[in-house]
Amino acid sequence: MKSSPRPWRPTAALVTAALTIAALSTTTGDAGATPSPAVSFARQLLSEAVLPPSAVLAHPATVVVCQCEGALAGSPVTSLHHFYIVPGPPQQIESFLSTHVPKGGSYGGEGTTQARGKAEIFSTAITFDANGPHLYLKQLAYSMTRRNSSTSWLRVDSQIVWIPNRSASQKITGVVSASATGYKTTSLMGSTGAVTVRLDGTQLSNLVRTINELPLGPQEVCMENINAFQVTLRLSDGAKMRIYNGDCGGFYDSVSLLSGATATRSFVLSDRSCKLITVVSALFGAHEAEGTHQSLRYCESAT
Repeated sequence: MKSSPRPWRPTAALVTAALTIAALSTTTGDAGATPSPAVSFARQLLSEAVLPPSAVLAHPATVVVCQCEGALAGSPVTSLHHFYIVPGPPQQIESFLSTHVPKGGSYGGEGTTQARGKAEIFSTAITFDANGPHLYLKQLAYSMTRRNSSTSWLRVDSQIVWIPNRSASQKITGVVSASATGYKTTSLMGSTGAVTVRLDGTQLSNLVRTINELPLGPQEVCMENINAFQVTLRLSDGAKMRIYNGDCGGFYDSVSLLSGATATRSFVLSDRSCKLITVVSALFGAHEAEGTHQSLRYCESAT
């Protein structure tokens, strides 16, 4: 199989195939978590999808074209789809979509995929803002391929990532001490020049309160893995909790409860507000941990 290159887009990587008018996977959580409206959102989005005026809804007996935008490992994507028969070649459908982007949408460009002996599949996506605290993906993915000499198959997938509230077990309690590590240099090749400070009193209370205010985030939301800081919390029962800022230049934090060197429980927090990285950055002097400070500035400029 070969694929043509396409510009990388953080949200466009959050896509997956699905069964017709059925949820592929829905977000689940502990009892008491926010009920997920993901299926309702996906159904509504699919009903509002931009379509060529000549498109005719079809119900093929088999999957005549895949959804080829890719998939995000780890995050539950709720996805519904419809098939259509459209006069003309796939390129004509792409041209229509690129010039009829709905208000609030962002057109993602085109890509192609072709398996040996199969017709070429053209794909694109229209993505809408979805920055939490629950909704992290709202997207229409389009896949097109030749049906015959005069018509094409069009597949439209609506895709939603909905993350519930944090459960009681994901709130952090019983912290007796903590340390924070920042870095002089941060990059995709690795962070260097570690600087570590220990926290107690007001600093510690402020840190824990800020961590507990952050909402849950999705798993693996982008390809940029830059470690801006690490925080280690020591709990009253002897366990440790490690918070690793390593996604999207400061937006997301991975939290792991450690038993020795083994993570027994983990989840991801969303810091689109830059609250936690602001608190951690302030622990270091202006000329210390310059890479951590730079990640904070990036977070602030991108929100």
